[in-house]
Amino acid sequence: MKVFIKGLNTCVMRKQKLTQYMQYLIDNNHQLVDSPEKSDSILVWTCAFRSDVRDNSLDQLELYEKTYDSNIIAAGCMPDISPDILESRFHGELLPWKDDSAGMERLFDGNPDKPLDKTVPIFTQEAYCHDAELFRKENPGKDASFHDQFIKLVVSEGCLYQCAYCSERLAFPPYHSFDLEGLATSCAHLVKKTGRKEVILLADSLGQYGRDIGINLVDLLRRLKKVDSNLVFALNNLHCNDVIQFFDELFAMVQNGDICHLNLPIQSGSPQVLKRMNRSYELGDIQRVFEKLNELDFREFDTHIIIGFPGETEDDFKQTLDFILRYRPKYVLASKYMDSLDAPAHNLSNKVEDEVAFKRIREFETQMIKAGILYNSELGELMRNRLERVNARNEI
Repeated sequence: MKVFIKGLNTCVMRKQKLTQYMQYLIDNNHQLVDSPEKSDSILVWTCAFRSDVRDNSLDQLELYEKTYDSNIIAAGCMPDISPDILESRFHGELLPWKDDSAGMERLFDGNPDKPLDKTVPIFTQEAYCHDAELFRKENPGKDASFHDQFIKLVVSEGCLYQCAYCSERLAFPPYHSFDLEGLATSCAHLVKKTGRKEVILLADSLGQYGRDIGINLVDLLRRLKKVDSNLVFALNNLHCNDVIQFFDELFAMVQNGDICHLNLPIQSGSPQVLKRMNRSYELGDIQRVFEKLNELDFREFDTHIIIGFPGETEDDFKQTLDFILRYRPKYVLASKYMDSLDAPAHNLSNKVEDEVAFKRIREFETQMIKAGILYNSELGELMRNRLERVNARNEI
């Protein structure tokens, strides 16, 4: 069978999964093709962490169904995050991520002796550029993101936290960390091949690395430093609880120059909203973390927030805005709360009207512009431009 794979993923971690699918298909005697016109089946990895990327995935699925006679397969997040909306607009095959081993065997007549979960679990990718913004300016139409400035190392899949709003948990497979020595070996290969020393560690919840195999994130960082003592790390998707747990070790590495960037999603600066979100930390915890960053004059950090979570008042929103303006991250990803029928937050009272939530997003963006903080939201140009590049490319 000739198969074309299209990744609509806006998060780099899913490249690991698509690379795994590609190798599985090759191992099971299928042919990967470089354009949908040549295919018998088109596998589309959908993204649905918020409404704009969800709607983009739906639009692209409809486009593929209208344009090609191939068997269209919707994989990734949407089959479990938004099954009702997907069913109303898409009529092809479904490949839910959390059960993809059985799904791939069913759809592609796989060999039980070559199962998906035994296929290339470790994903590394060499750095694409030194400066993503400059690269895009010099190469119109080509896609490059912040992560492409680093050697990429995906270290785990899934999440053990139970945040009330998280639709992605509906799609995640059981949490698992990738092998420590396998990660070190793969990293060493790319460091030797490219000479690059900047490595970004990627995961759905990085700070939980190793909990299922008896080690932890600090063990991983120390092992990777043995690959090359000059390596520096960007740490992506760190839950505040994990930063608190490894506070002394992580900030010693920041002071020593071993950590060059931190991504620390806070989701809200309001104590009552954090509690309703089930974020499992208090405002004082994130204040402690961000105070330390400011104390060290470390500016290379960013965060994520959710606007319009059920029960969020104007005062709650202002507390979040004030938190951001006080600690001044380099970049903020702001998402309007997206309701998912099977997520716990769906049952919370005092839903925030879309009109109110978007008003707050516009106010947030205005304040970010005034403060000189880079931002990304459903109403901003950054994500629209990003989705255009994702849709146009013919690679994962």
